Amino acid sequence: MIRQQSMRVLLRRSEGALLRLIGTVQRRGFEVTDIATHAQDHDSWLVMLKVESNRELRLLERQVEKLYDVIELIEEAPRFEHPALAAYA
Repeated sequence: MIRQQSMRVLLRRSEGALLRLIGTVQRRGFEVTDIATHAQDHDSWLVMLKVESNRELRLLERQVEKLYDVIELIEEAPRFEHPALAAYA
């Protein structure tokens, strides 16, 4: 059964970091259906992903946590003022 799931990642702002994150998501059998980023400060982004797969999200989370540029996975969604990011809250 394919289900849509959400993931929030605090990501270090470095060259190629976002591409490595998306590549890992795709290689693990998840399809990115929506993505939004929000600059936390000059050193990090909050990346919000919506993915579809019949696989458990925890499998992906374990792989994402191992990426060098990932600072942390965020369990609770913060509230955003921006309408495009509100769907991830």
